[in-house]
Amino acid sequence: MVRGRDLSTELLLKSQLEYARGNHHKAIKLLDTISNRTEPVMLSMYNNNIGCILHQQRSHHTSNWFFNKALRHSLLLRSEKPLKLAVFSQDRFCLIVHNCGLQHLVCGKPLAAARFFRQVIPVFGNRPLFWLRFAECCLLLSEKGLLGGSSSGEEIKVHVAGSGKWQQLVVNNVNSRSTDSDSIAGDAVTSGDDQILISLPFARQCLLNAQLLLDTLDRKMTKLDATDFALEAADPNQKLSSDSKASNSTSASTTVGASCDPQETNGGTGANTTLQILVAGYEVMGRKENQRIRQAVLGDLAYVALCLEDPLKALVAARSLQQLPDCSKMYLFLSYVYAAESLCRLNQPIEAAEQLSVFVTDGRNVELPYTNEDTQKWSDENGADCGELNGSATAKTAVEGTKKTMEESQDMGFLKPEKARGVLYVNLAAISAMQGVLEQASHFVKQGLSSLPNNPRVLLAAAYVDLLQGKAQEALVKLRKCRRIRYLSTNVTISS
Repeated sequence: MVRGRDLSTELLLKSQLEYARGNHHKAIKLLDTISNRTEPVMLSMYNNNIGCILHQQRSHHTSNWFFNKALRHSLLLRSEKPLKLAVFSQDRFCLIVHNCGLQHLVCGKPLAAARFFRQVIPVFGNRPLFWLRFAECCLLLSEKGLLGGSSSGEEIKVHVAGSGKWQQLVVNNVNSRSTDSDSIAGDAVTSGDDQILISLPFARQCLLNAQLLLDTLDRKMTKLDATDFALEAADPNQKLSSDSKASNSTSASTTVGASCDPQETNGGTGANTTLQILVAGYEVMGRKENQRIRQAVLGDLAYVALCLEDPLKALVAARSLQQLPDCSKMYLFLSYVYAAESLCRLNQPIEAAEQLSVFVTDGRNVELPYTNEDTQKWSDENGADCGELNGSATAKTAVEGTKKTMEESQDMGFLKPEKARGVLYVNLAAISAMQGVLEQASHFVKQGLSSLPNNPRVLLAAAYVDLLQGKAQEALVKLRKCRRIRYLSTNVTISS
């Protein structure tokens, strides 16, 4: 590096290399040595890259602060009139907006994330991972119970008013949405555009977009493989003649060119070989990334179809997921559960039981569908769901399970293996009850309660099995445990 010259670009690139290698501390150190951080262009790049590094380190709220700061500086650049070509070429507005959306999604603000994602559809609309993230916004809102057709987040809120013998309970309207939780999450649906943007049908459309793009990428990869195979399977005599011609032309050029060094020619050949190896490695990495995205897309498609009361499409997506080569054990677990639920809704309990029988040993015991090592391996392969640095064309893949809350998750949004086994026990109990095998249903539901003792759905399933067996008192005890009542301290007064 030349002394006295502005080295901001070199330092920025070097920092990106260290970021790609996982040396986050060194990457931050290099960014801090940039001298012209007072310029809006460099400020937006600096804050965006710091935000990406902090995102990798899971300092999500601090990362969000840096992304917002980068966005402000980028907007300041865009406000300059007239817009200079040099400034326009260095504009990273869409990249920063995308990172802001991703960060809001990680922080549990799906509607805010969707609003950011909507702004960058023209730029990122050709990436399947982008549409998967967009769909995750809808699914997370559904999980929170903030969609119109979702009831998972409803609960009865009871205020205690008065004292002594005058104490009374004031019950809120069950159907009314609490604005407190919405304001905390920053996800209050305020306009008709939000209603269209955030819905389960829109989530399905996003997932179908991702699936279509993945199919296109697979066709391109297949064509490249076919071309390589055609070159390898060519006439060996023709290959030898072409090689001899190439060697003759090389020797002729070295003879005519007095200043030409044969070592340079060998070095060029070695460089080409290295480049080909790197390109091949990149293609393999791209295939693996697309494979992981496809697993998440098919899993979410099955889930959304079940939510939309479309068991046939859910069954198609679940079976497609089962047929994927090298499918992870976590997504195989989801595929069998979704397929079984679809078949139950189609009134085919025997076929549903066959789907879950792959996890059953000795007819009564259920093995773990996956292990902690499996989830750790998935986490290591995907890394944290990172944003993108300035000038970076790729992002690490992250596919997070959206069916369970982060408090229940272990890695990348998946249930812990023991809880996943509890889900299997409960589903097997429901299928056994549908088939009239009440003793087996009772056994399975007891095992499910031991794995998920406070889950309302498990308690409801246990109460249902008790009622089928005529055990009304036991069912009543379980129903009392699963009442969704939250007592709030308040100063509410009762007027007659």
